[in-house]
Amino acid sequence: MRSAPGRRPTPRTDAAWLASRSRGRSPEGCVLLHAPAPAFQAPGGGENQLVQTGRHLEAHGVRVRLFSPWTDRLDAARALHLFGMSREGLDLARLARSRGVPVVLSPICWYQPRAIAALEPGPMKKAMALSAWALRSIAPGIPSWRRDLLREADVVLPNSEAEADQLARLFDVPRDRIKVVPNGVRPSFGTASPDLFRDRWGGEPFVLSVGRMEPRKNTLGLARAIAELGLPMIHIGDPVPGRGDYARACWRTGQGLVTWIGRLDHDDPLLASAFAAARVFALPSWFETPGLAALEAALAGAAVAITPFGSTREYFGEQANYARPDRPREILRAIRDGWDRGPDPRLAPRIATHYLWPIVAQITAEVYDQVAR
Repeated sequence: MRSAPGRRPTPRTDAAWLASRSRGRSPEGCVLLHAPAPAFQAPGGGENQLVQTGRHLEAHGVRVRLFSPWTDRLDAARALHLFGMSREGLDLARLARSRGVPVVLSPICWYQPRAIAALEPGPMKKAMALSAWALRSIAPGIPSWRRDLLREADVVLPNSEAEADQLARLFDVPRDRIKVVPNGVRPSFGTASPDLFRDRWGGEPFVLSVGRMEPRKNTLGLARAIAELGLPMIHIGDPVPGRGDYARACWRTGQGLVTWIGRLDHDDPLLASAFAAARVFALPSWFETPGLAALEAALAGAAVAITPFGSTREYFGEQANYARPDRPREILRAIRDGWDRGPDPRLAPRIATHYLWPIVAQITAEVYDQVAR
C-alpha cells in the first residue's frame, strides 16, 4: 500500500530531486525508477517523463528512488519501473522477475517507416531497417531483445492508444498487459507569464521550437521554412553530441532570423515564460509521442504546428496544425496558419483536462497497486 502523502519534502528543482533520490541506499518498499545509463547525458522528453512521474508520484504518497546498481538491491523494492527500451533494462527486468519483483515498463517508443527511410545512414542500413520493420509487421512473434523486454514486463505503459496498438501489432504484446498512461504537463505552464522572457529577448512575436538539434526533430527543415517565411524564431536546445555538422547547417540556414538559445532546465522559469511569449510553437519532427514541449506550449497558450507522425493527433486533435517533415510546403502552411489565426481556444483546456502530471501520477500509482499487492 502507498504511504500517506506529504511526508517527504519536495526539493525545489528537478536537479535537486534527482540528486536526492539517487543518494545512499533505497529504503525497503520503494519503487525503483530506471533509465539507461547514458540517458541523462543529453536529456530530452523521456528523461523528463521519468523525473516528473517520480516527483508527482511522491505527491500521491508513493516512495520512489532512482535505481543505483552500486547500492540498491532489487529484492527490497516494491516494483521496478523501466523508462525506455534498452538491453540494459532487459537484463534488469529478468533479474527483478527472478526475485519476485514486479516490472513496469514505459517503452517510450515509436516505429515509423518514413523516419527509418529518412534517418538511417546509407542505403544498406535503410534497406535492412525497413526490411526488419516489414518482417515484424507480418510476423510479430519473431524473437528480439525488444520483444523479450516487453514480455518480461508485468504491465506495459505506452503513452497513447496509438503506441499501444503498435506494440501489440509489431511485438505481439497481449492487450491485457497494456495500460495507456499519457504524458503530462506541469499545471504551472498554464499560468506562466511572458514578461520574464520578453524582458530578456524582446517583446516582438516569434515562432518557438524547443528540443535537441538533430535530424529526428527536423531542426534544419524548420530553419529552412523560417528562412522562406521571413518570420523570427527562437530555438531552445543543444545539438546532439556528435552532430556538429548538422548544427552548423541549422545555424547557417537560420542566420538573421533564428536566435539559438542553449538548453534550459525544465524547471527554469525562463522556459515556461518562453512558451507563454511564443506566438506559434513548431515541431515538424519525424515523429513525436507526443512531444512534451508541444504539450507545454499548448497549455501556455501558443498555437501549435506539429508532425502528424506518432501519437500527436490523439493528444492535440483538430486544435493543432499538422505538417509532415518531408513536406516543406506543409510546414510553411502550418506555421503561417498558426501565426495568422493564433491558438485554437479549445486547445489549452483540452490539455488541462487530460494531460497534467497529477493525473498521470494517479494512474501510475493505481498500476503499482495492481501489480505489487
